[in-house]
Amino acid sequence: MLAETISDPMLRLCQAEFKCLIQELESAPSRTAFFDVGAVAEVLVLTNGIPEAEGLTRMLCDASARWLKSGLLEDLLMARVEFAYHVALLTYLAQSAASFSPSDVEVIRNLSEGRLVARSEIPVLRQHLIAAYFSGCGIHTEFGQLGRRNLTQIIDRRVLRARSDEFDLLVLLMCAQLLQLDRSRGYQGPRTYPQAQLVQAMRSGNTNWLPVLALLCSRFFGFPGHLCGAAFKSMEESIPAPGELLPAPPGNQIDSEYIERTERGLRLRSTIALALSLALPGETYGVEQVRPAYN
Repeated sequence: MLAETISDPMLRLCQAEFKCLIQELESAPSRTAFFDVGAVAEVLVLTNGIPEAEGLTRMLCDASARWLKSGLLEDLLMARVEFAYHVALLTYLAQSAASFSPSDVEVIRNLSEGRLVARSEIPVLRQHLIAAYFSGCGIHTEFGQLGRRNLTQIIDRRVLRARSDEFDLLVLLMCAQLLQLDRSRGYQGPRTYPQAQLVQAMRSGNTNWLPVLALLCSRFFGFPGHLCGAAFKSMEESIPAPGELLPAPPGNQIDSEYIERTERGLRLRSTIALALSLALPGETYGVEQVRPAYN
């Protein structure tokens, strides 16, 4: 019932909003529009196997292929080092478009393998992810010896921080992407930190983070049964009015130091996550323990 009466109209709204955002980036490329698209892409890339996400994902893949052919992604990759992660993500997604040709990545391959881009001041987790996405496109990216850091331990240790901001959620989104891409390397996902963040989102009424964290826990990080039910109830209570997106996170939690985040992209990202979470089978939120889909 939820999928029919709530999720479907919400997804149609998200598709209309996302179409406008894509058109904006194509007609007048800007840093803000690019990072807004990137925020949505971070969720959509993690929705394999969810039929309700196919329309949005297809829209994104087709747009990414156009940006790759037009040279927009190459220009962004050359412009600033902080664009590299989202460029790698969109280049990877472009491969799923019907219009994609392997020759479309030739310039980015030459830039990367020639060590002309993405070489400085990139955090380790993002280095791993850029390398994994480009590797999926047949592009070799050399960051030197990244080492075999225990990323799970490093991320779970963040639970000791006194405050949280948007970068904390970004870390979990990137970790989930890495788990999805690079299971052969034996990466283990964090457990403590995602669940702690989910509990905190419910307690603080952060309706923007709640559905993203619920989606991540149900598909990647593990979801104890009692927490499933509480999360689902909280999401039902946070459903926005018809024709509206979820509100933005609290102002003190939007941290743009590492990757710019604007309210528009964050609201759209989280509303998509909410619609998809509500559309998942009911047993997702009612079993004793939902195990991660990737591990």
